[in-house]
Amino acid sequence: MTVCMLTRAFVNADGEFGNPALVVIEPDGASVTADQRQALATRLGVPATVFVRDAARGVVAIHASYGQAIRFGGHPLLATVEVLHRLGSPVTGLVPKAGPVACRRDKDGTVWITAPAAWSKPWRHLEMDRPETIDTLTGLPEGEDFTQVWAWMDRTAGRVRARLWAPRIGKGEDEACGSASMLLTLKLGGPLEVVHGRHGAIIRTNPVDDVLVELGGRCVVDPADPELTAQVTDFYEQVAEA
Repeated sequence: MTVCMLTRAFVNADGEFGNPALVVIEPDGASVTADQRQALATRLGVPATVFVRDAARGVVAIHASYGQAIRFGGHPLLATVEVLHRLGSPVTGLVPKAGPVACRRDKDGTVWITAPAAWSKPWRHLEMDRPETIDTLTGLPEGEDFTQVWAWMDRTAGRVRARLWAPRIGKGEDEACGSASMLLTLKLGGPLEVVHGRHGAIIRTNPVDDVLVELGGRCVVDPADPELTAQVTDFYEQVAEA
């Protein structure tokens, strides 16, 4: 049976909600194309599926449920670090399509990656008057797309309220967008605690320099989903028989 774990990255202060990613440890020698991985990720319907192609070297492929490969993604990479830690194979680096990413897991369970913020999609940022305005949104303000809306909760503490939508790529609200928060960190010029999405996902960031940003959050691995596990196992059995 192929190992796959559903993991929520950037959980809130109570360890709930967050952004789910399915982490799949591919069998040794599996010969799978990018199109096959994308078809499986689309069928599974999890926001992001991470295929760990080589755990020893940290080589991964990330595919979204909305039909696109992801060169770099904050929450799927954090989820992968957590899963490999749980499996007894901790890593200090991962290699998605965008390039090498340094990573670590602190003793308190916070997972961190460090990468260029420019690897993120070109998210827009729209500052709003107060956090309560963001809380009441049901979508982006008219004329906005691919936008993270944000407001200061506590400027001195670097605490921000944010939400994000990207309708033009078929993506609804993103409960916890780490990559947009990385760009916001460079824009604002300091470390942030971003309270994100409808349920208050906690995203932590810290600028390393004017290029690199540390992105951190806590992750929770959910109990195995028999249906997801069966679909993934069947997929790799069919690949092996082909």
